[in-house]
Amino acid sequence: LTAQDRPRWLLSGNEAAGFGAVRGGVRFVAAYPITPATEVLEWLAPALQKVGGTLIQVEDELASINAIVGASYGGVPSLTATAGPGLSLMAEGIGLAVASEVPVVVVDVMRGGPSTGIPAKSEQSDLSFAVNGLHGDAPRLVLAPTSISDCLATTQWAVHLAEALQAPALVLSDQFMGQSRTIVDKPARLPYQANRLTAEANTPDYKRYRDTPSGVSPMAVPGRPGTTYTADGLEHTEGGIPSSQVAEHVRQMNKRERKLAIHDYGDMWADIEGDGDLAIITFGSATAPVREAIARAAAQGVKTRLVAMRLIAPARTEQMDRALQGVRRILVVEQNHGAQLYRYLRAYFDLPVKPDTYHRPGPLPLRPGEILDQLLAWRNAA
Repeated sequence: LTAQDRPRWLLSGNEAAGFGAVRGGVRFVAAYPITPATEVLEWLAPALQKVGGTLIQVEDELASINAIVGASYGGVPSLTATAGPGLSLMAEGIGLAVASEVPVVVVDVMRGGPSTGIPAKSEQSDLSFAVNGLHGDAPRLVLAPTSISDCLATTQWAVHLAEALQAPALVLSDQFMGQSRTIVDKPARLPYQANRLTAEANTPDYKRYRDTPSGVSPMAVPGRPGTTYTADGLEHTEGGIPSSQVAEHVRQMNKRERKLAIHDYGDMWADIEGDGDLAIITFGSATAPVREAIARAAAQGVKTRLVAMRLIAPARTEQMDRALQGVRRILVVEQNHGAQLYRYLRAYFDLPVKPDTYHRPGPLPLRPGEILDQLLAWRNAA
């Protein structure tokens, strides 16, 4: 097909996230409107009806997170969408999903903060909360789409990972991607589907939290004969009985950590482009201006490698090491005041060199020209 004959879609990042959720297998959504995430929920309401799913509007964000935990407990892949203030309110419910190993997906369309902040403008300032914001040691999945169209693929992948690993997945979109529209080629069909490991009826010696080599243990759908299903926020034994014994606590913490750490995420964890000895690490909506800045720099003879992270947590340290082989300088680019990605990388990754950082808050989006200026000045100062 010629470029004129190929099917083209006009969509926003919020619509793409909703479509990715449906494609991934989400069939229950609990909605509480909030700028700039409301369009995700508005798009899903009629879409779910077409595939036999359900959307309910609840009274607040606490209700929405607990509703999707409950629906997922019942065996239905579930999702909600919110922004920073709502994500803050959901922290305890997400922690329950971690402890009880109930898969849920939360799409966070980030906006300027803190508090009410700047509701209708973009900022990548929820990253630190997403990776560290729950009390206790609470492993969770944190993902970030790299473009408007990638909101579809990343959300679909998040559903797949949450269901496969029985863990909450937080998807960090933002206002710039969520409420912007673009024309893209018709999105390809992806293999990522909700595929939960469930217990068969009358499983001998069934234990909901059995300490398996993979860390993933079969879930029994409530009502399935010969199994006892529990979803315990208290620390527990392998059988789901509350326990404060150190051996049980350590065993279950190791289990919850291990299942995320050893999973094979493949090449989806990041977009890696170029082979220069300078590298820029970024994420989310900062990817597009960084990519354009790298292209402009290449026209001036400056070769730069791009690492746009799609899977933020758990940290893919070995994969990052391979992506940065031969790199002698690293620049971390992001749109927030506190250099949150830079600090996360310094904490969790053994980078080959100490990185530099270019970061600033919203509400104005990052622009290729300012990144190019920074890249050239940074390179010339070497």
